[in-house]
Amino acid sequence: MYSIGLDIGTTSVCGLLHNAADGEIIKSVTLDNDSFIETENKWEKIQDPKRLLCILKEATDMLLSENLPVASIGITGQMHGIVYLNKDGKPASELKIWQDERGNLPFRDGKTYAEYMTEKSGYPLASGYGAVTLFYDFQKGLIPEDAVTFCTIHDLAAMTLCGRTKPIVHPSDAASFGLYKIKDNAFDRSAVENLGLDYSLFPEISGNTEILGYYNGIPVALAIGDNQASFLGSVSDMDKSILVNVGTGSQISCLTDTPPDDKTIDCRPLIDGKYILAGSALAGGRAYAVLERFLRETACTVTGICVESAYAAMDKLMENYDDEIQNPLIVDTAFSGTRADPEKRGSITNISSENLTVRNLCDGVMCGIANELKEMYDKISGNTEKRHTCLIGSGNGLRFNPALRRRFEKIFQMPVKMSANNEEAAFGASLFALCASGVFDSIQSAQKLIKYCE
Repeated sequence: MYSIGLDIGTTSVCGLLHNAADGEIIKSVTLDNDSFIETENKWEKIQDPKRLLCILKEATDMLLSENLPVASIGITGQMHGIVYLNKDGKPASELKIWQDERGNLPFRDGKTYAEYMTEKSGYPLASGYGAVTLFYDFQKGLIPEDAVTFCTIHDLAAMTLCGRTKPIVHPSDAASFGLYKIKDNAFDRSAVENLGLDYSLFPEISGNTEILGYYNGIPVALAIGDNQASFLGSVSDMDKSILVNVGTGSQISCLTDTPPDDKTIDCRPLIDGKYILAGSALAGGRAYAVLERFLRETACTVTGICVESAYAAMDKLMENYDDEIQNPLIVDTAFSGTRADPEKRGSITNISSENLTVRNLCDGVMCGIANELKEMYDKISGNTEKRHTCLIGSGNGLRFNPALRRRFEKIFQMPVKMSANNEEAAFGASLFALCASGVFDSIQSAQKLIKYCE
């Protein structure tokens, strides 16, 4: 018996087929997400949902071509963003993704759209959240006339595979839109209507681990958010583990049984009445990419020779670099701002006449990435009854950078264990689907399939 997991990411669509008995990956596919749409607005980040559906179907059919008995299909993807749907369940708009910055534009009384909504609703909101996108579109008259609801791209993908015309969203995605009452598993109707929004546009929320429908006779589970899917697909002991993901952005997540009263803590529904406390940095691996671009441009300026990539040289430089630097550069890697303060920018301090070297700069950026998540963890860890003893790493930023892993170990004072499977979100979506289809009676049983690198 086998299972399929699919992940609709910002830059790629990934899928895997694995054995449901031992977790062995039989086949994996990664296709480019070439659905970005260029616009004249620099703040606008949109993708073509119809193109994304074609890519997803291609990935699914490539995995099914192995002609193995597939018990379930699980789907996850980029959270927060929304696509409007018409009454037939077809896209009525582009997909406005989590990186969209319309919520950071000025609105009134010196506040941005996101700041105004946060103050008026009492919910912490940021640009890229579905409710903020909806509010901006409402104010600008941009909600399509034929729109009857909205959902994430992976909700749309799941319902399209099943031939449904109406989305049902998992709490993990409902919470990512904003204006969501986590203890009631419902959107806050009063807050929605006080902002002048049409409550009927908000999608139905599921409270269960359930099958949404069937594709070629195969059960398709309700889609779930990629943060939760990564947690489910990476962490074998949810009570004792912290998950650190470093990709384009970065996240830190840990489990709690009870949502905190503090609304400034990002608490996200997981499964079976459990929740994730999360911290998210907008830069993450992108901060190291900014440094790599700077070094490439410097090399080209100084030598006149333009290289395609500086990563190999950076890796070589950091191979045997002493972690105990006497006078380190202090780098704040908030190069893209933060969700709470989009205008914040990074910095480099403690510069002396001796320590401004490429090695120290690489070290400073890596420590900055780890320190930003450590500060978030220090805040959220006080709101859970769990005691953490293990740091689980995921994402290519950690997987392919041993020096970065060493800095996480130093700053967190814990060893880093990397998942043996490099598509953690797709694997987690598959485990979720195996539970939804009844192959496993609990997510803990399914997580026994998780393996770690030696």
